[in-house]
Amino acid sequence: MGSTFSGLEIGKRGLAAHQQALQTTGHNISNADNKHYSRQRVVLQATDPLYEPSLNRAHVPGQIGQGVEIASIERVRDNFIDDRIIETSGVKDYWAAKNEYLYQAENIFNEPNGTTLRTLMDKFWSSWEELANYPEDNAHRSVVLEKAQGLGSRIEDVYRKLSQLRDQSNREIEAHALHLNTIGENIRTLNERIAKSEALGDRPNDLYDKRDALLQELSGLTDITIGRSDEDELMVFIGQQILVQGGKLNKVDILGNPSKDGLLDLYWKVTGDPVLLRKGRLQGLIEVRDKILGEKIDQVDALAINVMDVINEIHKDGFGLNGNTNQNFFDIRSLALNTFGEYDSDGDGQNDISAIFRVTGKNTLDPDRPIGISGTMTFLKPDEKETQVLIPYSANDTLNGIIKRINASKVGVVAYMNHDNQLAFKATVADDTPKKNFIIRHIEDSGELLVGLTGMLMASGSSGAYDYKRLGEITKLQSKPEDITLTPHFHPSSHFKVNEHIANNVANIAAARGKDVGGTGDYNSPGGHKDGRNALLVASSLRNNPVMVDYSKSTDDFYNSLISKLATEARESKQEFGIQSDLMTELENMRQSVMGVSLDEEMANMVQFQHSYNASAKMINTMNEILDTIINRLGA
Repeated sequence: MGSTFSGLEIGKRGLAAHQQALQTTGHNISNADNKHYSRQRVVLQATDPLYEPSLNRAHVPGQIGQGVEIASIERVRDNFIDDRIIETSGVKDYWAAKNEYLYQAENIFNEPNGTTLRTLMDKFWSSWEELANYPEDNAHRSVVLEKAQGLGSRIEDVYRKLSQLRDQSNREIEAHALHLNTIGENIRTLNERIAKSEALGDRPNDLYDKRDALLQELSGLTDITIGRSDEDELMVFIGQQILVQGGKLNKVDILGNPSKDGLLDLYWKVTGDPVLLRKGRLQGLIEVRDKILGEKIDQVDALAINVMDVINEIHKDGFGLNGNTNQNFFDIRSLALNTFGEYDSDGDGQNDISAIFRVTGKNTLDPDRPIGISGTMTFLKPDEKETQVLIPYSANDTLNGIIKRINASKVGVVAYMNHDNQLAFKATVADDTPKKNFIIRHIEDSGELLVGLTGMLMASGSSGAYDYKRLGEITKLQSKPEDITLTPHFHPSSHFKVNEHIANNVANIAAARGKDVGGTGDYNSPGGHKDGRNALLVASSLRNNPVMVDYSKSTDDFYNSLISKLATEARESKQEFGIQSDLMTELENMRQSVMGVSLDEEMANMVQFQHSYNASAKMINTMNEILDTIINRLGA
């Protein structure tokens, strides 16, 4: 027969099981406001009954129940939803970073309201038009100087703020990369603690929650993949590289990149290979810093150097009130320290390249007449491979047609006819590295277009080609020194200054076109105080004439393109961030519906477990009375 005391054991097990259930319910209620907490559920099961089937068991009815026991305390969690949240978190934070910085970039340009570059440029051009009407008036010359200085201050301010924004993104990249290593270390530590607990047969649910919270935080920084195929160790991948494998961590190094002016990049500490990112806030910040803000700074630089150079080109041909000529209106700092444009690009103390921004042919031509010659021009694209581009021309081509062909090819050199109807080439922003911005890389002509017709190169063929990788290349050009502009120092928008000779004496502003004395074809003599034709040329050149600012025909086209692209990028990032935020909210709600704590449900469970506990206690009390009767009263 069964034991007289078996009922006590069943009651005791009931007390223990429901006491644990009450404790688990209290744990759930305490963490009701913890969004990373997964509610826990006590799984109860019947204790193994008496007896196991065998030949020598007692001759009593088998499978006598022995009460309840706790099988496990499990987390209520859906890994499928978790994985979707991890994926979405990286995408959301990627667009969040871009949205924040593009919003700030838009505020820097502040279009279309306020004191913007557009309004200041319009006022500057208008001041030249007014000067053309009153060239003898120093007051109008002072207005030109004032508007030039105002435009210069605004361009310098835009450059400074964009640079500060880029530096801010660089510092944020460093901070997040350091935090990435910290999160990885915390995950590694948790993996070790979890492995020890699991080895003892425990289910460390709270440690699981802490690890899942870290994984979600990490997914916001970068795109990660969770490897759960091995039951003994959890793995975290960034791209194809393992960040965490069980108790091992592959740290990320943060090193300055010399080709990016020391801006920080991420590398794997063990291999030294770059960390390949696709999404996450880190990738968003890197794209903002290197692509978006880098491009905007390059574009402001291009606007600055082209405005200064075009005005200088025309201004040098004119005459001031005092008869002075061949003076620059703006002071352009050259990259090279000598008049040959030779520069030390690798910092070894020896000049190794020729850095020229613009070269103009010496012959005046009708751009609409057939050229009557044939040949092929050769240029090098400003990319890492410096791809060779051939542009053929034939006898029936016009210079305007050839110019369009060159500009459409985007070879890093743009062509245009200047105010004297001379062919001019100038460099654009480089595709490979900002250090090579505004450097003409190669000009070669197999025929006579650039040699005899336009008067730009000294000789045809490869022997007469201009190439920036050689020194003394300025001697390959027929152009006069005043028709050559050396490459500006890095970031010309940081130094947009009026020439001190102009700033100190507005009579030096060359508003007069002058006249050709002696039939030389050159305006070599002042045209009088009423001559304002040169001022009119300056005003029309930047507003209407196709002077090619990078691959845009005019300054207005270029600036409109800059602002339009910025607005498009900002609108896209804001829209995508909104979409991903809504999706994230929906996924979080789905997850909370599974793992979140419902106070109503927990209170109901508490009442249920309390009654069960009381019932188990009542059963023990009843068994105590039965035993008291058996032991103390049967013999009476």
